Amino acid sequence: MNQPSISILVAARNEEKNILELLLSLSKLSYPKEQIQILIGNDDSTDKTAQIVESFIAKNNGYRDFQLVNIQHQVANLKGKANVLAQLAHLAIGEYFFFTDADIEVPEYWIEGFLSEMQNTGVGVGLSLVKHRNWFEASQAIEWLFALNLMKTFSDFKLPTTGMGNNMVVSAEAYWAVGGYEKIGFSIVEDYAIYKAIIDKGFGFKQLFRPEVLAITKPPQNYFEQRKRWVTGGISTGSLLIYPAIIQGLALPILLIIGVFSCKTTLIIMILNLLVNFFIGQNIFKTLHQTQLLKYIPAYTIYMYVFWFLQLVVYLLPTKLVWKGREY
Repeated sequence: MNQPSISILVAARNEEKNILELLLSLSKLSYPKEQIQILIGNDDSTDKTAQIVESFIAKNNGYRDFQLVNIQHQVANLKGKANVLAQLAHLAIGEYFFFTDADIEVPEYWIEGFLSEMQNTGVGVGLSLVKHRNWFEASQAIEWLFALNLMKTFSDFKLPTTGMGNNMVVSAEAYWAVGGYEKIGFSIVEDYAIYKAIIDKGFGFKQLFRPEVLAITKPPQNYFEQRKRWVTGGISTGSLLIYPAIIQGLALPILLIIGVFSCKTTLIIMILNLLVNFFIGQNIFKTLHQTQLLKYIPAYTIYMYVFWFLQLVVYLLPTKLVWKGREY
């Protein structure tokens, strides 16, 4: 049986500290190299991103098509990552477009893991695990996995939630059926925009939840910049996930108000929350072979109250939205 051709699309802007790890993980993919095309879009980087990619390409000529594409102009008034991916898509020749980021490490069976569940599906979303060296990063890792588990539940009931542009696959047929990013127009959350457009066009969607599609990502260097972007994008697009996110953001002040009248009630709520998190976490971590995260559940429980409130505050502050050194 012929294996479908694959195009991997990566937007990279000032990623000299990260991109080599991505490239090394791509070089270890088990999928036949002659069926893989890799397109790296250098988004006007001012560091050594381009040189690192060029050097890697020179040393790894086993792929049918491995290109560094210097992005120097805008198309259809697009900005940032959406602009890069729109231009890379016109060079893509695969039957499926695999989207990932420059700070990601993909697993060996990444392609096979997705393709096994892409029948009659226009868009599939994978999993991301934050690299963690301390309680704060581990809490972010748990946060991602809990959110993705919720997305999986919604997906099973045919309720779309959001795309994850660092680990997502769309069929070429679905991408061009909606006209690509040029037709969709600019969005600060370009992954959700293409995800929603494909679903609205009538294509199937899936949230995968298996180790083969679990990619590793680094914690953000600018935590609150990332969160302001997410909240802004979620509210502007009306993503289904924004409602539980706002409730979580308001949980801390609600808990403090309850504590004014009854510290005992506040304590009971916290303990119940902790126990629920342990129960959910145990099932998730066992499925994904990440049981080492279980010891961080107490820290995660506190993290969700404090930092989700803070990111809601940051969103409400009259500051500019900045991402990857650009204002939006």
